[in-house]
Amino acid sequence: MITNLTISLEDAKTAVSAALAAAKPDDGPIAVCVTNENGDPAYLVRQDGASATDVRNAERKAYTAAFIGRDTSAYRLQIAHDGRTVADWSDAMITTLHGGWTLRRGSQVIGGIGVAGSGGEDRDERLALAGAEAAAQLAVDAWRAQRKPRP
Repeated sequence: MITNLTISLEDAKTAVSAALAAAKPDDGPIAVCVTNENGDPAYLVRQDGASATDVRNAERKAYTAAFIGRDTSAYRLQIAHDGRTVADWSDAMITTLHGGWTLRRGSQVIGGIGVAGSGGEDRDERLALAGAEAAAQLAVDAWRAQRKPRP
């Protein structure tokens, strides 16, 4: 039986909280979105002052990371290497803006996280990475809790 994993609401909230906690006072107001493995929004937070464009870009970054199964910065490099553009996909939600990280359990994509509005793509990417790392740590903690100690 094939079982698809997905990110839970609690794990999505943890990832968003970690991204928000990593933000510095001099960062702009941000939007953070976590999607499930299909790119459908699971949880989204918009700080006061974040624009509608920031919200849409956070959604698009998370969507791309989940749907393509690649972080958006790596995806940008891949399509440039292949001589393609995002238009080749005929999907208006796909973006190559930095700031989208793929969320995985083992080798399976369980979702994506996207951050927008910090003031720069590279900063968005670092904030999204903080959220992705928090989500990954949850998987490590769950694994440790259920594993049997060595004799």
